[in-house]
Amino acid sequence: MLNCYKPYTIEPSEIRNNIMSRDFWVAHNGQHTGPTFVENAGDGQSELRREAYKHINNWRGCVDAGANVGMWTRNLMKDFEIVHCFEPNPIFAECWKKNIPADQNAILHEVGLGDIESTATFHEPLHQMLDRTPGSIQIKTLDSFELTNIDFIKIDVDGYEDLLMKGAVETVTNNSPVINIEMKRAKRPHVVRVAEDILKKLGYKIKKRTKSDEVWLKSL
Repeated sequence: MLNCYKPYTIEPSEIRNNIMSRDFWVAHNGQHTGPTFVENAGDGQSELRREAYKHINNWRGCVDAGANVGMWTRNLMKDFEIVHCFEPNPIFAECWKKNIPADQNAILHEVGLGDIESTATFHEPLHQMLDRTPGSIQIKTLDSFELTNIDFIKIDVDGYEDLLMKGAVETVTNNSPVINIEMKRAKRPHVVRVAEDILKKLGYKIKKRTKSDEVWLKSL
């Protein structure tokens, strides 16, 4: 049954051990107060993923920046050797842990990604958008993790794309991954312009735009 909410009616391990499932623990702002189990919650934006996958040649490691509750993660871990996930919202991170097997090939880093090591805040517990004022949420740069063999980066960080890209220059330069990045051009023109300028300076060109997501590839 679609969108059948069943709060805490099933053990997390039953979901985590089935990475093919469309059932997820979620926490939607305005609907929930905490992790809630939803049957057939989604497929992790399969249309966007299929478009990005067309351009990936190697399947070693990837980054899921803005992992949320793990819908992309669950699919990425089937295709890549290792998935590095970043989710700063503690409630979404709790859902992620309920959805993703702890003993497999996905690693959760409970931090936001920005241009420097700093802090930020969420104005409400279930907000996806980080406010740039100092707070309780830890921010690190992607470069500080010194990741190697990264063939794909998915970025969906709700207005933090510019700061994330500033802190990811070395990672992108050293790995030349395919990048799927949310670019809300009408809503956040400054954020998009900064992120786009960094990508272009790194030798990237936009290949495809689907909805508000764009696939960027390193020019040959």
